[in-house]
Amino acid sequence: MPGKHEVQKPEKKRRGKRKRTLLKILIVIELILAVAASCAVFYISLGRIADRRGAAIMDTLAGFKGKSVSKDMDKFIEKAKEQISEKKDETVWATDSVNYRIGPGVQYDRAGTLAIYTGVKRTGVTFNDWSQVKIGDDTYYISSEFLTTEVPLITDTGAKGEYQRYAMSLFPDFGWEETEIVPLIQLWNRESGWNPNSHNGSSGAHGIPQALPASKMASEGSDYYTNGNTQIRWGLKYIKNRYGSPSGAWAHFQSSNWY
Repeated sequence: MPGKHEVQKPEKKRRGKRKRTLLKILIVIELILAVAASCAVFYISLGRIADRRGAAIMDTLAGFKGKSVSKDMDKFIEKAKEQISEKKDETVWATDSVNYRIGPGVQYDRAGTLAIYTGVKRTGVTFNDWSQVKIGDDTYYISSEFLTTEVPLITDTGAKGEYQRYAMSLFPDFGWEETEIVPLIQLWNRESGWNPNSHNGSSGAHGIPQALPASKMASEGSDYYTNGNTQIRWGLKYIKNRYGSPSGAWAHFQSSNWY
């Protein structure tokens, strides 16, 4: 039979191995607990920092409340309203004497005054309902409530209005803008009231443009004596050759009482 000491030796080895394994497990557990504790401390600290930072931000916003932040927001909104909401390419007329400004609002400096019935080219409308217009080579702004796309003075639904619309339809042939209809209406309102049968018994001037003598208008048609459209074609050519445009003819009429 084997000796007593030969039986106990393997048992001691097994016990030593179990102790070492247990020790390793305890070390791992301690490491896990240490890491967990460190993470807890880190997150608690981070939370405190975030709380402090959040409080500081809230204090800052509270200090600005109703002051600069509100003012800055109001300024931003006002600037946004001044942007073009819709692009345009049309002629509009002033319904009254109105100021035009360097920006879309009464807070901007006045650049000049547009006389009643004066026409301008509109290129856009802002969100706050100011019209962007071209006057000469420059861009200005006019409150849209003082502008209309309806041609002023062309209010008649009868023959007079039709003659005026016919005259304006010929403007592209002469290189004139639609705005020239206003001085033309004013001119021929004074001369004949747009009546093709208007006749000056003293001078012999006749028709809508008051041609003198009336036979000059025969170059546009044999019906020159009674046909308003024939008279208009002749009258526009006369104005083009002598004054360049209806506005030029109207300016001469105002200074000399004839054209």
